[in-house]
Amino acid sequence: MKGAPGGGALEGLVVGSYCHDVLLRGGRVVGETLGGAAAFVSNVLDAVSPRAEEGIEAPLVVVSKVGHDFAYASAPAPARHPPLLCAAPTTSFHAQFSDAAASAHAPDRELRRVCACDPIYPADLPDRRFAYGLAVGVAGEVLPETLERMIRLCRAVLVDAQALIRAFDGEGAVRHVTLEGTPYARLLPRVAFLKASSEEAPYIGVETARRWCCVIVTEGRDGCRLYWDGGEARVAPFPAVQVDPTGAGDSFLAGFAAGLLWGLSATDAALLGNYFGAAAVSHVGVPTFNAKMLQAVKTILEGKVKRCNPCINGTTFNFERSNMHDELHTSLQEVAMLMSEKQEIDPANGIGDICST
Repeated sequence: MKGAPGGGALEGLVVGSYCHDVLLRGGRVVGETLGGAAAFVSNVLDAVSPRAEEGIEAPLVVVSKVGHDFAYASAPAPARHPPLLCAAPTTSFHAQFSDAAASAHAPDRELRRVCACDPIYPADLPDRRFAYGLAVGVAGEVLPETLERMIRLCRAVLVDAQALIRAFDGEGAVRHVTLEGTPYARLLPRVAFLKASSEEAPYIGVETARRWCCVIVTEGRDGCRLYWDGGEARVAPFPAVQVDPTGAGDSFLAGFAAGLLWGLSATDAALLGNYFGAAAVSHVGVPTFNAKMLQAVKTILEGKVKRCNPCINGTTFNFERSNMHDELHTSLQEVAMLMSEKQEIDPANGIGDICST
């Protein structure tokens, strides 16, 4: 992605609210954490995006809304990106986990929205141009008109499908609607990448959507698949000890965007997405990444990016797997396995035994 007109920096715009996540098991609260896509996305992009020392500056602007009850003013992500305050309480979710251990499979989790902050309006966005934007709503906060303004402001926009197809019943339970029947559908030809989980994919119509943009379907422990007009690719996963799946998709999309910023092709960038998606599930709440791990990842990227075009135009992307794809996967896998071996799960939080892979 090249910088927006009039600026040399690869400035990014993230639109989506911070949340308060309450984790329950057997009716008992076992964790209360900062959540929301904006928190997970900014956490990864702040950690691994190219910086001035790599010769590429990639600052980040986050537009998020919270209520006066927001309890994470000192948390890393909001401290760097102050959210907008609104009269309504902070968006909050209850995640009820199943009592039964899920072995090698994702744990059963029932998600319910218990509070909803005000949506993000077009006027809430900065009045300037950006190299790229991420629309990452989780609670219906990214309105169709807000996404349309993002598209006008950003040279390339990456969208999480949950921002477009999530709806909530009277009890706050999450349900999905078909993308084709929403006001977002007409904007799809102006979106660069659309990310969906395997559970969400049937609602977006992959075969139709791939004609307009690159569709990425995440498949958890099986990695992900990319679909574009004329091609597709499968991208291998990384080892992970799953503690809490919250934020995995957000961290994937942020890692993927960071890969594009480093100059990787879309298929190669998906490796970085898989890597950070796996890293996210080994923590409860927004991860605090190990500094040595981050440096190891950056060192790998610094070595590989020399073989790539360091900038990708906002309207023309390279989707194909490069000839160093397998080498990049092997290098990242070595770091992932090392960190997985060091990861310790604290059984006291009541979540660690839900699932392990």
